[in-house]
Amino acid sequence: MIKLKKKRKEEKSLRSNDSRRELTRDILKGLALGGLITASLALPGLPQIFSLLGISNSKDRYRIRRAIEALENKKLINIYEKDGEQVVEITEKGEKRVLRYKFDEMKIERPKKWDKYWRVIAFDIPEKYKRGRDTLTRKLKEMEFYPLQKSVFICPFECKNELDFIGEAFNIRKFLHYFVAREIGIDDEKYLEKYYNL
Repeated sequence: MIKLKKKRKEEKSLRSNDSRRELTRDILKGLALGGLITASLALPGLPQIFSLLGISNSKDRYRIRRAIEALENKKLINIYEKDGEQVVEITEKGEKRVLRYKFDEMKIERPKKWDKYWRVIAFDIPEKYKRGRDTLTRKLKEMEFYPLQKSVFICPFECKNELDFIGEAFNIRKFLHYFVAREIGIDDEKYLEKYYNL
């Protein structure tokens, strides 16, 4: 009985940690979209943030206030007074965190109908940018790009915007090469069409 209670407590703790992370992410993303948020009441009210996140009950408002305090302590947001109003503003560090969230959530959208073109991504990234190179390779595999060679990947769906985002985020854009091809070789093509269920 004691072990069961302990396990339930641990599960609840894990769920609450996940919930806090999601709340932090939502607040930062909302601030990144909205820029400055001013609150005409004292800071604990933060009516615009509550409205932004669709918060109405007092329990959720308390969670928001705690999350805001934590974000300020981590220097992800600034809170200051301007013209008699409390202002909540995302910092550069906070914007970088939002980029990381976007990167983590990024995926390639599969269209209803394939346009019969292949997208080929090739790169030769110097050792100086190893972190960016490793992150790019890992993300391409995660997004189900097929590795033709160590530094050449292929995908049948539009993905240029995603690649540009990764390239800019890790300062490796100039090392990425993007091609659109109608044919890539009969044997490879048949295998890849089956691989992607086209």
